[in-house]
Amino acid sequence: IAITDNWAIQASHFYRWEKSEGGPDSMQVKYQRNLTELGIGYYMPLNNKKNVFFQFFVGGGIGKFSFSDRDKYGYNFHETNVSKIYLQPAMLFKTKGSFTNAVSVRSSIINYRNIKTSYDATQLQDFYLDNLNNRGKVFIEPAYTASFGFKNVPGLRFEFQAGLSFLVARRYVDYRFINFSAGTWLNMAQLFNKKAE
Repeated sequence: IAITDNWAIQASHFYRWEKSEGGPDSMQVKYQRNLTELGIGYYMPLNNKKNVFFQFFVGGGIGKFSFSDRDKYGYNFHETNVSKIYLQPAMLFKTKGSFTNAVSVRSSIINYRNIKTSYDATQLQDFYLDNLNNRGKVFIEPAYTASFGFKNVPGLRFEFQAGLSFLVARRYVDYRFINFSAGTWLNMAQLFNKKAE
């Protein structure tokens, strides 16, 4: 949301739930991840046509990640509180039509704290969980984002994003290397102005 001609705030929340089953031990694994982020940023046009913009956001987030597994040998769990800070420069390109493209590179530092688990030391090492609480984990996350809308409905746009994630650390942590998302957003002011016309 733009709060001035050059400053904006951003907010997001995601909830991801996954479950997998199978294997020789009839294992069932459940994942739950919650994270809420809030940031502020500066943006400015780079040409007179105002179809190329530079923006820079800084922000943070808090959440909770957990997973559990159950098989014929028993039940185990792992849960942790998560805090995050990030920096995100980006270039945004508007076309003559209803398309907008953006390239960004987010740098994130994620800290894991208040870890509770029933796994023993050997299991934590096998699952790359034994060093989570040593220090923050740094990720470099380049992404491409595209959105498009319709002239008859100026306040409605659809968006998709494809991104990569690179861990900057000596010790490995299990994470997703490729991410893809799709969604939609509404600009209430534009929708109301359209109706008023």
